[in-house]
Amino acid sequence: MKIVKADVADIPAIVSVFLRCWHISYRDILSQIVRDAMNKESATELWKKAFLPDSQKDIYLGLLEGQLVGFFGVGPDRDDNSCGHLFSLYINPDFARQGFGKILLAAGIRGLISRGFTSVSLWVFKENIAACSLYSDFGFLPTGKKRVTPEWEALEIEMSNKNINE
Repeated sequence: MKIVKADVADIPAIVSVFLRCWHISYRDILSQIVRDAMNKESATELWKKAFLPDSQKDIYLGLLEGQLVGFFGVGPDRDDNSCGHLFSLYINPDFARQGFGKILLAAGIRGLISRGFTSVSLWVFKENIAACSLYSDFGFLPTGKKRVTPEWEALEIEMSNKNINE
């Protein structure tokens, strides 16, 4: 798999995979009303923000023979600039459960290490068992912090890995 930095021209492809995940992977996590509210226009507006100069996020695409397998976003944690943060990790449902999540997560962690971070935080839907398991396999542990983003209406937990160099 080839991993490349995304730019604004990649937003339509990102939105396409994001929406497939939102409506397929999250069907047992988010309500139908919440999933229906996330349409092409709202998803495009959401992802445009990731490419604003002040976002401090870098988005990377995982490509296999030119097809978007998945993508992730990394940057500094908004609450602690000394800590890296995984803002997103999405795998096209057509490629789920084939090890691509591990490859992209490892690439994201390597990218944060290259930027000088030694710890990484992330937020994940508590009911997203597959994602929680993946993160646990990479040494992430729940911090005890929880939140419910009003638009998503689902419990999220914070996880962190305090020593990503190991």
